[in-house]
Amino acid sequence: MRNRLIPFIALLVSLIVAVPAAAQDTPAPAPAVAPAGSTIAGVDVSGQDAATALVTMSAAFGRPIVIRIGDRTFNVWGAQLSATYDLQAAVDAATTRTAAGNTPVTVDYDEERLQKVADRLIRLSSAKAKAPSWTFARTRPILVPGKPGDAPKRKTVVEQIRRAISLPTLRAEQEVIALEPVEAKATLAELGYVVVVSKPSRVLSLYAPVKGKAKVVRTYRIAVGAPSFPTPTGRFTIVDKQVNPWWYPPATDWAKGEEPVPPGPGNPLGTRWMGLDREDVGIHGTPDSGSIGGYASHGCIRMLINQAEALYSLVDVGTPVIIY
Repeated sequence: MRNRLIPFIALLVSLIVAVPAAAQDTPAPAPAVAPAGSTIAGVDVSGQDAATALVTMSAAFGRPIVIRIGDRTFNVWGAQLSATYDLQAAVDAATTRTAAGNTPVTVDYDEERLQKVADRLIRLSSAKAKAPSWTFARTRPILVPGKPGDAPKRKTVVEQIRRAISLPTLRAEQEVIALEPVEAKATLAELGYVVVVSKPSRVLSLYAPVKGKAKVVRTYRIAVGAPSFPTPTGRFTIVDKQVNPWWYPPATDWAKGEEPVPPGPGNPLGTRWMGLDREDVGIHGTPDSGSIGGYASHGCIRMLINQAEALYSLVDVGTPVIIY
C-alpha cells in the first residue's frame, strides 16, 4: 500500500509546485503610454508612461521663465507668481487617450504678483526712464507721472510672463523685448482703462488718462450681488474674456441641479463675459434688464447686454478693477 501512495503523492506535489511557477511566468500588463505625437502643454511625451511623463512635465514646469529686455536677462520662477500646476491630471489624460494630440495643464497663479514682477523687471531694465502708471486710492485710480528715457512696453512684458506660465516650451524662447522711448505723459495706449464699481450706487465707471489726469469717460448702471450673495470688495484684474460664453453652474448650493446653458437669448451671462481673478465672479451682460440698478446677482456685476458689449470692446485682459 505504501508503495502505491508514493507515485500519487509525488504527482500531487508536482502539481502544487507547478501552479505558482506558471503564475510567475504570466507577464504583468504593460503600463499605459501616451500615443505617438502626444504632447502635454506642448511638451512631447510620446511613448512615455505616466511616471515618466510626470517627471518630464515636472522638469519642464520647474524651469524659469526667461525674459530678455534689451541686453539684460531675467529669470522669473513659478514660486514668485504663486503658480501651481495640475500635472497629474494632465499626465493621466495623456496616457489614457487613444490618439495623438495636446493635453493642456490647468494652471493657477496670483495675478497681482505677476503685475509686481513685471513692474520690477521694467524698473531694473529701464534706462533712466519711468513710464506713467496707475496707482490706486481706496476707491479711484490716480495717475503717476513718468520720466522720459527708454523702457520696455509694460504690456509686452506682462504678456510674455503670462503666456509662459502655462506653456513651458516658451520659457526660454520668446523674443527679446526692445527698449523704446518713453513718453512722460500718460497715454491711453500705454496705460489702458481702469474699471471702478460702486456697489452703493450700482454704477460702473470707466477711467482713462485725459490730459495727464484720471478722468471718468463712461458710466453704466449695473446690478451687483444680492445681500445673501454680495459682490466682493477690493482690487481685482480682468483675466478672462469670452464672446457668447456658456454658463456653467458653479459648485455652490444655489446652483445644485442646474444644467449648463449654451450661448443664446436665455444665457444668464448675455453675450459677453469678463472674468476677474476671483473664482466665479465677473462682469457680464444679462437678459434680465429689470435687475439693473438693484442688488440681484449671485456676486457678479450685471450690465445691459449692449453696454456689456461696449465695455468688452474697450478693456483688455489685465485691466484693473476696483470694487467698493
